[in-house]
Parts: sequence; structure tokens; C-alpha cells
Amino acid sequence: MTESLAYSWNRLMKWRSECFKRFGAILNFPIETPEERFRELLGPQTKVLDIGAGAHKPFEKAIRAVTPYYYCLDTDPDGIFDFRSFSEIPEDLEFDLAISNQVLEHLSVPDALGMVTATFSKLKCQGKFVATVPNTAHPVRQRDISHITPWVANDLYSLFRCVGFEIDGMARYNKFPLTADPLKRWVVETVCEEFRIDWCDSIMISGTKRIS
Repeated sequence: MTESLAYSWNRLMKWRSECFKRFGAILNFPIETPEERFRELLGPQTKVLDIGAGAHKPFEKAIRAVTPYYYCLDTDPDGIFDFRSFSEIPEDLEFDLAISNQVLEHLSVPDALGMVTATFSKLKCQGKFVATVPNTAHPVRQRDISHITPWVANDLYSLFRCVGFEIDGMARYNKFPLTADPLKRWVVETVCEEFRIDWCDSIMISGTKRIS
């Protein structure tokens, strides 16, 4: 798997092209928050694995409001988690939905591939994986010493395709909405278009595990 992503340039270019044909450039991506996506995917019996949940588990409350089956995985010594590694997950426990919020950018490409592969293996058939990363098109979002890999949208798409996910959608979002002031909106949108940058600071991908 690692060699497929790292050394198959033709395959990588094919998936990059496929991503562009499906979703266009970053400014063509729809704006959708993770919470909006979760509302579409969660049900009372949905088993959720929150990968890299962080000590504060920002999505736990929203998920538990819909389903009691929330599990978290993280190596942070300051947090309390159900699992510290994928190897601790019982073999008979599979998930309907996995989420990974702002985690992949902290991993090398081989480690990210390993994480997405492990996630794929723990999902039920038709299970979903939703991941978010900083938007590389944002002018300052990557300024973090702990970030290792900048995931351009089409390379994030390629990572999921390499593992075997079918991509349901890609989107972008920001914690704060774009200003309502017409003049400021025009300035922001004009600058973004002219310099190929984006005011949204994060992107989101959603994939499905399908086994033919």
C-alpha cells in the first residue's frame, strides 16, 4: 500500500485528475461543516470511532446526542480514551462511521496511509469515513510546527482511493462565516480568485467502504 501511493506516479496522477473532474478546483467545493455531515450519517444505532479525538473530544457531545455508541482512539497521555491504538480494538467490533478531525496533517505519508488502511479494516461494509485537514489553499492555515504533511485536496482524495474508499464528497469550511459586508465580501472573493487562495481554512472528505 505504501509503495502504491509513494511510487505509482501514474496512479497518483489518475486520481488527481479524477478528483478535479468530479469536484473541480478548491473554490468549486461546496461549503459544509463536519456537524452538518454527521447529521446526515448518524442514527440511534450508529457505532462511531473518533480517531485522534483529542483530550477534549470536540464532537463527542454532538454524537452522543444521537447515538450512545461513541468510541474514541488517541495516544495523547493527557486524555482518557477507549483505545490507544487500532490493535486494542476487539476483533469483533466494527463501526458504521469513523471520523478523524485535523489529524492526518500531523502524520507522514506512510503513517497516514497506515491509519486510513486501519480505519478501512475496522469499518463495516458500507461504513463511512469522514476526515478533515487544514486547507492548503488558505494563506496561513499551515503555519503550525506540529504539521508534517500538507494535504492538498486532490492528494487527500488519492490517499482514500489508494486504500479502497469510494469518495462520496468533498467540501470546505471555516469556523466563522464569510463577512456579510458586500464590499468586504467582494474584496475577499476577488483576492481568492486572483491568487488561487481560499478563505475557508479546512477541507473535508467523506468515503464509503464498499466490497464487491
